[in-house]
Amino acid sequence: MKPHGRLILFTFLHGILLLCMNAPLESATLPSCNTFGNETDRLALLDLKKRITQDPLHVMSSWNDSLHFCNLVGVTCNRCTKRVVILKLTAQKLAGSLRKSIGNLSHLTGIDLVSNSFAGEIPQEIGRLGSLRSLNLSRNSFGGKIPSNISHCAQLRVLRLVSNELMDPFRTNSVHW
Repeated sequence: MKPHGRLILFTFLHGILLLCMNAPLESATLPSCNTFGNETDRLALLDLKKRITQDPLHVMSSWNDSLHFCNLVGVTCNRCTKRVVILKLTAQKLAGSLRKSIGNLSHLTGIDLVSNSFAGEIPQEIGRLGSLRSLNLSRNSFGGKIPSNISHCAQLRVLRLVSNELMDPFRTNSVHW
């Protein structure tokens, strides 16, 4: 092949390569990302916000319909599925209680509400979170019993409940966990 022919071939192949690199990454072997998210997750987060009674740092002010729920403070979503995977509101001076709707965040792998003023019982619906790996509710004012169905969280590896007012599961009196 003559030098001029090689240059044309090289330019042609270079152009093809550039086109391929700029093409969207959607094929039969790669899952395409869901850009819409999940209405169940959005509603569960807004329901959780309703139970916040004190928010001196105004953390929850972003929790409204003006932003996609994956962009809310303390919320981490899976990049492709747009499902909530982590709820992390550590030391935000929040007061309130957890709602049963927390069980609707079915893709949660982590909940971290350490060092707030959450009170009331830990909802039984936590037991519906089959993907939950870490639950840290330490340094709050949760009371009542630890949900009995928490054993349904088969992936749970970290459970931290210290400094709450939970009942001793083997006695009828409350202890400071």
